[in-house]
Amino acid sequence: MRGVLVRIGKKILPESAVDAYRRRRALRRYLRSLSFEIYDRQVKRHVEELEDAVLTRRPDITEKLMKDLLDRTDLLLQQLHRQIEGLQARHGGELRELRDESERLRSALEELQARLSDREPATD
Repeated sequence: MRGVLVRIGKKILPESAVDAYRRRRALRRYLRSLSFEIYDRQVKRHVEELEDAVLTRRPDITEKLMKDLLDRTDLLLQQLHRQIEGLQARHGGELRELRDESERLRSALEELQARLSDREPATD
């Protein structure tokens, strides 16, 4: 229904009126998005100002926050280190198994080649 009305409006109204309406809608959308952005920035700035005020008045909170942050970072690094060691151990074991298997296959191939060379005399 809206599309029909838009087409009729484009046919009936002069082009300058349609352009003015489009400009007004574009301006309204721009101002609405701008107001949301400004509001979000103000809210964020207000929160940051509160945090700064609290942290400057209470340096012990800053120390606790920093200690907690460092402890959490340390725990995270320890966990990552454990995971990396586990991966290295698992992949190292897999590599050793593959090397052993390739060595067994190589020795079996050499045995087969030796048996074949013993059975069939070489013809020149």
